[in-house]
Amino acid sequence: MKPTETIQLLAVINAAFPNMQVTEAMVNLWHELLGDLDFNLVKAAVKKLLLESPYPPTIADIRKQVVEIATPPEDRIDAAQAWGEVMKAIRFYGYYRQEEALASMSPRTAKVVRYMGWQEICTSERPDVVRGQFMKMYETVANREKQERLLPASLRAEIKELVDSMSMKMLEEGPESEWIS
Repeated sequence: MKPTETIQLLAVINAAFPNMQVTEAMVNLWHELLGDLDFNLVKAAVKKLLLESPYPPTIADIRKQVVEIATPPEDRIDAAQAWGEVMKAIRFYGYYRQEEALASMSPRTAKVVRYMGWQEICTSERPDVVRGQFMKMYETVANREKQERLLPASLRAEIKELVDSMSMKMLEEGPESEWIS
């Protein structure tokens, strides 16, 4: 998104909420935190938010809405549907055809199955317990992926760099040091 498009976006929001004051600092902040997104996608998200809420949309609201709009249908399945994929794969491919079974699943479902172990899922004597564990892990993975998609790529890189430097500091100082000085 270009800075001029950020101004257009804020003008639309300001038209819906005339009491909102748009400043240069606000334009700069909104552009910094939304500038990595496609303008048409952001515009659609803002329109949807304006129709759904009596309050002005925040940057967080807009990013969440963009992620929701841009998420492909295969990534919108919930934990119960994902477990259905696993059960179908078990019936169709069985214990010995793991790679084919994983290939038949949506990416997130396959990721969780890899975490838990295909053979362990197939041979469990307590499928109800495995189902519960799978569903909980699936929701955790889905939430983590969603949170990652909400952050601009530049902020994700900045956070990774900070974590890496803190990890290096811990390694250099030894196990007795603290993370935060």
